[in-house]
Amino acid sequence: MMNKLIAPFFIIISLFISACNDDNNENEPMSPFSLEKTYYEVRLWRGITEIPITNGSGDISLSVADETIVEANKVQNEGGSTYVALQGKQKGTTTLTLTDNVTGDKETVEVKVTDCYIAYGIAESNHPTLTSNLMLYLVNNKARDCYFFTMDNMQHQLNNTPLAEGTYEFFVKQNGEETVSYLRLSYSADSSGNFAQNAPMEIHDFALSFSDSQAVLEIIKSYLDVDWVELISNATTKSVPPRDYTMILTVPETDYEIIGAFATASIPEYILN
Repeated sequence: MMNKLIAPFFIIISLFISACNDDNNENEPMSPFSLEKTYYEVRLWRGITEIPITNGSGDISLSVADETIVEANKVQNEGGSTYVALQGKQKGTTTLTLTDNVTGDKETVEVKVTDCYIAYGIAESNHPTLTSNLMLYLVNNKARDCYFFTMDNMQHQLNNTPLAEGTYEFFVKQNGEETVSYLRLSYSADSSGNFAQNAPMEIHDFALSFSDSQAVLEIIKSYLDVDWVELISNATTKSVPPRDYTMILTVPETDYEIIGAFATASIPEYILN
């Protein structure tokens, strides 16, 4: 008899506690909607730039001033986190207004679509100039610009200002019966080959080898519009997952070797036009 009375009692208590918790949640003040920053960059067509939504109601509506420049979509992960995904459609600058439909708060951000680019991070190197922890950004524009960045070890991020600037070019050479791919980097260097701003531009050719040739050639073609069909014939190989974007640079007739990998890491803001 006692057990029959106790069971309903605990059910009532649990419902009462649940109701109180719901009331407490409803009474908790909602944090105002705001963003960490009001300027974002996104590369043309490739990759997504995310605007995290960390406060407010999470019920956000979006309005793009010029939808021909950028596409914006709200995404909610299974874990409950919300962000706005930006994809560049053409180069230019526009504004995006985010409105919290519950609080009424608004934030307007400037969005700039830059040329597409890809990063090449150097992990190991015995080269005097292209040293380890250097990041190269190869830009898909008419000038084929290249930017060299160093790492700020204290902040664990790239320095905002490039160490040097130059240009790049991919090409192939026929060495006997073997076709070899090359990366040509042009940058200002002193007599020892070190970066020097006031020195003349020098050309440096690096022979390329790959852990997964198809994966690397595809990412270069995709991000930089390098037409390997025109540069090299019969370049297709069987791809074996997982994909490895490692590319090794060597200087012919030397023992210099640079080991790095391609990545989609973003270039520091306010660098690209």
